[in-house]
Amino acid sequence: MDALSRLLMLNDPQGSIDQNCLLSRDWQLPHAAGELSVIRWHTVTQGFAQLDMPDGTSSTLRPGTLVILPQNSAHRLCQTGEEQTHIVCGSLRLQASSRYFLTALPEVLLLAPEENSPVSHWLKAMIALMQEEYINDLPGSSIVCSQQCATLFALTVREWLAQSTPAKNVLNLLLHPRLGAVVFMMLESPAFAWTVEELAKRAHMSRASFAQLFREVSNSTPLAVLTALRLQFAAQMLSRGTQPLIVIAESVGYASESSFHKVFLREFGCTPGEYRKRVKALAA
Repeated sequence: MDALSRLLMLNDPQGSIDQNCLLSRDWQLPHAAGELSVIRWHTVTQGFAQLDMPDGTSSTLRPGTLVILPQNSAHRLCQTGEEQTHIVCGSLRLQASSRYFLTALPEVLLLAPEENSPVSHWLKAMIALMQEEYINDLPGSSIVCSQQCATLFALTVREWLAQSTPAKNVLNLLLHPRLGAVVFMMLESPAFAWTVEELAKRAHMSRASFAQLFREVSNSTPLAVLTALRLQFAAQMLSRGTQPLIVIAESVGYASESSFHKVFLREFGCTPGEYRKRVKALAA
């Protein structure tokens, strides 16, 4: 069994359809940040929708596009165009420990298969089947929907793995037989004062060999990946609580609010305080 299949099966995903929405006239669907081991997903079956995220990015969802939010981030769906829009919304619950695996994924994953491709036909048929199960509450509908939600997630992650650049693909590191355990340590203890020497020691490798292998797999450095993970954890905390910025900074490994502020601004294009305001606006 391949590494991705093992990882997904270990996390025992349990999915469902939560909403089946037919919308018209200046509609908006705000979503606050939610539980970190729960994935949200949306697909448009009619019309178009705009997805807005806290980092200021927006995506247009057309019929046949599936969007998955692995970190259950705050977001807003809103009208784009004049026609009536039909959106199916669902969720996928994983084991509580999966938050580390999900943090290794982007905030937004899109599955937009080419029209008339096998995956596009399957996606259309599967959404229709799940809607039928959801509406009629047929015997066994819960397990049917749950297993198909897990398949949607697996297909989307696999597509992202095939297309993403190495520098943005922390999951490849997590799935690597030599580097995976070390990356998990970084995810589990982001505030620890990690050095390349310490990480290499934990991987039972020399510093030079470790750094070279890390570069080959990720096209990045261990400390650059550590910084990205720390900031992702910080964004999660900003989205879900009211802790002072210095508390968040220290919990992800920054000794001062000013150093945290500078690095966060470089990564997200806004200050931590501005990011928190964006999250509140999207959920309003």
